[in-house]
Amino acid sequence: MVEDSVAMEKDTRPRRVNVLRSIALATKGATSTPIVVLLVLGLLVFMETRIYRAPTLSETDENACTPNVLDANNIEYHSGHRYYAMLRDIGALPPPVIRGEHAKLCSKINRYKAKYEYCLPISGRKDAPFCTAADRMNLLNVDAQEICYASVLHMLLVEVYEELEAKRSTPFLAFGSLLGAVRNGSMIPFTEDVDVGYVGEFKTADKVKLALRRKGYHMFYMGIWRVCVAPTHPLAGRLYDPELPMTESFAVPYVDLYKMKQTSSGDWDMQELEGSTGRLLPHDKVQPFSQVTINGMPFDTVRDPKFFLKEAYGDDYMTPKPREAGSNEQRSRR
Repeated sequence: MVEDSVAMEKDTRPRRVNVLRSIALATKGATSTPIVVLLVLGLLVFMETRIYRAPTLSETDENACTPNVLDANNIEYHSGHRYYAMLRDIGALPPPVIRGEHAKLCSKINRYKAKYEYCLPISGRKDAPFCTAADRMNLLNVDAQEICYASVLHMLLVEVYEELEAKRSTPFLAFGSLLGAVRNGSMIPFTEDVDVGYVGEFKTADKVKLALRRKGYHMFYMGIWRVCVAPTHPLAGRLYDPELPMTESFAVPYVDLYKMKQTSSGDWDMQELEGSTGRLLPHDKVQPFSQVTINGMPFDTVRDPKFFLKEAYGDDYMTPKPREAGSNEQRSRR
C-alpha cells in the first residue's frame, strides 16, 4: 500500500546517510592515491545501487503503490523443471509501480473479495507464427520487448495443473486446452484462457486457493472456479501492462476449472459441456484417462479426446475458428 511504501523509503534513509558518510571517510586524507579513491567510490556507489534496486515511491507520488511481489527463491514448486531453476536464477525482479485506478491491486483486503478485478492486467501478442508453440520459458527472457499471451497461459496451465495434482483433485485437459494439444501439441496462439477439468467435488478448493496464492496467483469463484495471475507474482513487474483498464471479466489470461462427476448411471456429467446428450459423456469415453502433450509435457485427459472435442465443437473441430470480437463465450475461441 502507499503508506507501507512511503514508510519503507523513510526507513532506508539512514542507510543512504551511512553510505555517504562512508564515502567521506574513505576519501579523507587520500588525495595522494586518486586511483584507490575512485575504486572505493565506485564500490560504494554500486552498493547503494544494490540497496535501492527495488523501486521506491517518492513522497510526491502519493497515488502510486508497489505490491509485495514474491521471490521465486522462497517458493516451493512441485517439480524440478528447468523453468523454476531459471526463474530463481533471475532473482527478485523490481515490482510494478501501480498508479491510478490500478492502485487497488496493492490492497490485500481487496484480494479476499475480488474476482477479476484483482487479476494483474496483462497483454500480449496472439498472432502466428510469432506465437506458435508459445511457452512459459519465453517469459524468462526479461530483455524481450514483447510476449505472447499464450506464454502466460502456458505458465498458468502448468502451475494450476500441478497444484490440483498435488492436492489429488484429478486434473485433466478439457475444451480449448485439449483442442490445442490434439491439433498441434501446443497452446492455441489466439486463445484467451486455459480449460482444466477436475473429478468429483472440489473438496480441496481452499487448500488449492491458498497454495496458488503463495505462488502469486489469484483463485476466485465466479460461476465456476477461475485462476489468474496476481500482482504478487514473481514476474509481475515484467508482465504488468499499465495501459490496460481494470477488468471485471475475461480480459486477462486466466484458467477455467470445470467439474466432472459420475452419475448413478455410470456416465459422466461435464460442467459447461453442450454436446449431443447435453452435459453427459459415456463412461467408456472418459475412463481410464489417456494422455496428450503440450510443449512436450504430458497431461491427463479423457480416454477419447476426439469424441470429447466433437461433442464440444462439432465434426470440424480441427479447423481453427477465432472467436468474434466482443463475444464472451469462452469455448467459441477455437
